[in-house]
Amino acid sequence: MSAAALISLLATGVAHASPPANDDFDQAIEVVTPFTATQSVDEATEAADDPGYCATTKSVWFTYTAPASGTVVVSTAGSNYDTTLSAFSGTRGSLAPIGCDDDSGGGTQSRLSVEVTAGVRYHFKVAALSTPSSTSLILRATTPTAPANDDLADAAPISALPHVSDVDISAATVEPDEPTSRCARPDRSIWYALTVPGTTSVTVSELSNSANLAVYAGNAAGGLDEVRCAAHSSDGLTFRATAGTTYHVRVGTSDDSVNFLRVRVDVAGPIRPGFGFYPEQPSVVGTVEFYDQSSVPGQDGTTTAWHWDLGDGTTAASYSVQHRYAVDGDYEVRLTVSTEDGRTATTSKVLRVRTHNVSISRFTTPRSAEVGADKAITVRIANTRYAEDVTVSLYRSTPSGWDHVGGYTQYVPATRTVDFPFRYTFRPEDATHGNVTFRAVAELSGTSDALPLDNLVISAATAVSPATASGLDIA
Repeated sequence: MSAAALISLLATGVAHASPPANDDFDQAIEVVTPFTATQSVDEATEAADDPGYCATTKSVWFTYTAPASGTVVVSTAGSNYDTTLSAFSGTRGSLAPIGCDDDSGGGTQSRLSVEVTAGVRYHFKVAALSTPSSTSLILRATTPTAPANDDLADAAPISALPHVSDVDISAATVEPDEPTSRCARPDRSIWYALTVPGTTSVTVSELSNSANLAVYAGNAAGGLDEVRCAAHSSDGLTFRATAGTTYHVRVGTSDDSVNFLRVRVDVAGPIRPGFGFYPEQPSVVGTVEFYDQSSVPGQDGTTTAWHWDLGDGTTAASYSVQHRYAVDGDYEVRLTVSTEDGRTATTSKVLRVRTHNVSISRFTTPRSAEVGADKAITVRIANTRYAEDVTVSLYRSTPSGWDHVGGYTQYVPATRTVDFPFRYTFRPEDATHGNVTFRAVAELSGTSDALPLDNLVISAATAVSPATASGLDIA
């Protein structure tokens, strides 16, 4: 057999897989809703004039002619590779992009919701972000209907709280005469109507954080007045609902990637009142600062009004307050907080005002000494108010700072003075510098001193000379 014949035989025996039937724009698969198609795109190719919009790798085409104006939703959910989905109008060579999506269909799948006009032909391109193998594309198309509560006149009544509803808003609309809002104007919206039997605070929330919220009082005929609104739904909004009044709640979005809303309406959670104060051990010689620490569920999560009763006849109406008590004692401090929507709560704490105060009233050190001499040093502590356990620490000066000599603790009765005696043996290094200075520090056990400046005293310098020589007296 000749080489040419062998080559011809081998070429004839090689099988090449064909591209999918809808590989090219002109062979796009016609979509009639509801529609589902499953296919492999392993051998899909890219035409030279395929639009580069969104992605182009392993692209296949679908086409849809709208039988009526409305919405068509196309999804690749269930496919086993990372898809992109794009929509176009127009004809080959002059396609106008409408939308592109990568991962709105869940995971790495795509989803597009397209507003369509009756009689117009639309084109959908599915492509991959990589070069996958063993692919399975699942494409679905539906034409959802507008939700039942799409219009204000068809607002869904809320008969009991809490109320939770999951709504497909793919085909939701906005009426031309919908009321305006201070926070946002959505492209799609749904409506609810709420009438409460008793006056209470109500919270409206939506979990996507891509919706905006508005609450109105009144009716369509007489005009709606906005009560409250929120541009971002994750915080929710809270408003005061008056018994017997009907409120209309609008939940909307301008985010094309959001097609499902979970709306929750419930009685607003109670305020969790609380406050803090500083310092932790207040006394009559300084001011105490009180500040609100309340937690508020719902929009903003803040209190807007405060009433303080500081327990000694003093009141205040601000977020924080500073106060100085005249005498020691136990004071019940009460805080009542309110929110813009009318919720209130009260909390209280007993504040112990205790003025602990000791001082170093005398610090006795030698005027002079020789190296090796052991001499007394005395620290006298005066106590003005309460019996205290006092620790006195003694330090000596060195070129590098203060060196701890010793210290101990004694009980000091109220309104009494107590001496803390120390002994110190003078050292050669004290004589090297010619003198030494001592420092005494007094500290209270288990509490702080209201006037700490008189708890530290530095002595006058003690002159230190070398030890006197001893031995034979040589004439």
